[in-house]
This record gives sequence, structure tokens and C-alpha cells, in this order.
Amino acid sequence: MNTENYVLNDLERDLLMELQYNFPLTPTPYTDVADKLGIDVNSTLKVLRNLKEVGILKRVGFYFNYRSQGHVASLVAFSAGDSYEKIADILRRDPLVTHNFLRDHEKYNVWAVIKRGSREELKTYVESIARECGISEWVFLWSRKTFKLSVKFDLYRGISRSGRYSKVVENPPKPEDLGIDISIPRLARTLKLVERPYQYIGERVGLKEDEVLNIVKELLERGVLGDPGAAVEGKKVGFKENAMVVMEPYDDGYSLCQCATELPFTTHVVLRDPEPPEAWRHICYFMVHAVDREKIWEAVEEARERCNPKDLKAIFSIKDLKPQVIR
Repeated sequence: MNTENYVLNDLERDLLMELQYNFPLTPTPYTDVADKLGIDVNSTLKVLRNLKEVGILKRVGFYFNYRSQGHVASLVAFSAGDSYEKIADILRRDPLVTHNFLRDHEKYNVWAVIKRGSREELKTYVESIARECGISEWVFLWSRKTFKLSVKFDLYRGISRSGRYSKVVENPPKPEDLGIDISIPRLARTLKLVERPYQYIGERVGLKEDEVLNIVKELLERGVLGDPGAAVEGKKVGFKENAMVVMEPYDDGYSLCQCATELPFTTHVVLRDPEPPEAWRHICYFMVHAVDREKIWEAVEEARERCNPKDLKAIFSIKDLKPQVIR
């Protein structure tokens, strides 16, 4: 089967939409969705397992905030030129690199999200791999504030649309600081495709199903977990285009990013601190995904009109250099 050209049937589309946007925080989420769609849970699970096997369904579960795992992160833009494959190969093998894209910016063409235990460790790592690859220019784009994170795809309209749990807590506690076994958020990140997924977790950590679900809800409220539901591989369901839209503000950027947060099609909204500061002026950043560039440009023009940035650039992704990562 050529999954690059996989065409979802109506049931698959409806099921993925429900699991993306209306994921039930109940002991039996798959049963509840099946009942809503008028099908039995066994058929639902069979469809989901097939979608996972072909790479369309990446997971059903929760985003596990990297700050709760003791990591710091930076978006790093490299001026790698035509030799981008060398650094891409290094970053592809690094488990703490969660995104790596070749993009059509005139100077910086490799964009990666890199995590480490501290800023110093991250900077040392970037400097070492840049030297190894013969790269002399790069810029760190640290997160000053993440306003929004919810990567979901409206399979009816053909453009990204964030979910209702898109807010990101900037300084969430670590699970162990709450007296919670870290295995619980790790297991909740990718829920088992079984009728009672929280019971499955409970059997592995020695807790009852309702205890696990209550802990998951607490972690969601505290910002340790976020954005529950299905994570879909957009490219495989026709979302061939995505753009990183960067905006230069007239002021400190907070109001500009807040405006971008209120746009339904934005999946990430981040206010960034560049290092070195003079290397980058467009500090408010959002992502938008769609089935074609026309929809992307319509979204970009809406952002320009509604948010009124000093300047705006749409930087399109040319190639995902680390595909199929469960983020």
C-alpha cells in the first residue's frame, strides 16, 4: 500500500476528527467515540490499529511537556547551504531532536528543535556539530513564552486548527515533585489501543483505573500533560504544505503573539529570544499547515490584516529531515 497517497474513507476521517478535537477524558474513550459515531468499539479499535500501522495515526494520548522532564529547548536555525544532509544525518540520530526541517529561507535553511539538560549543554552541542559540519553561522531562537501548542488537522477544511487544550504552562512541576510516578505521564503520552487504556496503565504502576485517570487529569490541569487526543501524520492525509510564519513586532511582541494565538489555524505560537540578538528581528512565530499553498497564503494574509505586524515572512518547509517522530 502506498501510504503517501492514502485516501481516508468517511469513517476514518470522522474517527480521526473526533479523536483530535473531542477526545473524551473518561475510562473508555474509544468506546465513547464509537458510540457517538454509531459503531462498535472493536471495529473502532481495528480501524485505529490499521491507521497506526500505515503511519497515519502517530499516537493517541497526551503531549508530555519537556520542561516537566527536566529539559530546555531551542529552535536552532543553521546556515548549512547545500551540505545540509551532513548535519541532518547527525540530528536524525539524536533522540533529543524533535523537529528538523529544510526550509526555504534565503540564509538559514536547516531548522531544528533541540533539547538538552541546560542552555550551556545545548549551546556546546550545537557548536560542536556545527564545527563538524563546517557550518559557521547559526542562531538560537529561545522560547521566551509559548502561547500555544496544538498540532491538529481539520480533515474537512484542509487546514490546521488547534484544539481546546492548546495553552502551554511555562513552568510546570515535575511529576516526582507532585509525588507521581513518572511512568504515568510516559505511558499516557501514547495510550494503548485497548478498550480501557487507563486500566492498562494502572496494571503497570499498581493503581486502580480511576486513580490513574484522576492523576492524568491533574497532570493536564498542571500543564505537565497537554493537548490530548489523536496525533496525525499530516503529510499522509494530504497536508503537504506547512509554513513557519515569523513576524516582527513594533514592541516587545507579546500582543502580536497573543493575536496569533487567537487565530484558529495556528498550531504553535512562540515569542522567541534570538541569540545573538542582532541575528533575528522576527521574534513572534507561528506554524500553519494545509493541503495546498493557497490556503497557507490565505491564512498568512489574515494574520497580516488582523495582527498588523511591522513585517511578516512565511518560510515554507521543503523537506522533513526527521519524519515520523512522535512529538
